[in-house]
Amino acid sequence: METEKKGCQSLCKGLWIGGAVALTIVLAKKEWRQKLKEEVTDLKEGTTEAVTFIRDNRQQIFDQVRETATEVSQVIRDISEDVKKLSETAGHLKESSEEIIQATKEAAEEVKQLKNKE
Repeated sequence: METEKKGCQSLCKGLWIGGAVALTIVLAKKEWRQKLKEEVTDLKEGTTEAVTFIRDNRQQIFDQVRETATEVSQVIRDISEDVKKLSETAGHLKESSEEIIQATKEAAEEVKQLKNKE
């Protein structure tokens, strides 16, 4: 247990040191710093736009989510009803099949009896 804890601490230290070294290397070159700055700026703008869109369209988003949830519930009810009907149909098919099998057996028995009489 103690060995695992020390291993985890060593791993965490290594990750922090590796991250710091990587950041230092990236920040050392002006081109890379500029590219990193552009990427961070783009990320910030994208996040700001997303938040603004959500704020501006909050009610429509909630209405759409509510409508979608209602539609999903209706689809689930429809599927349940279809499964119930399929079950009933399968039951009727089973009963009909059993009746057909019984009728076929009886007919075969009658044919045997007729042949035996001849």
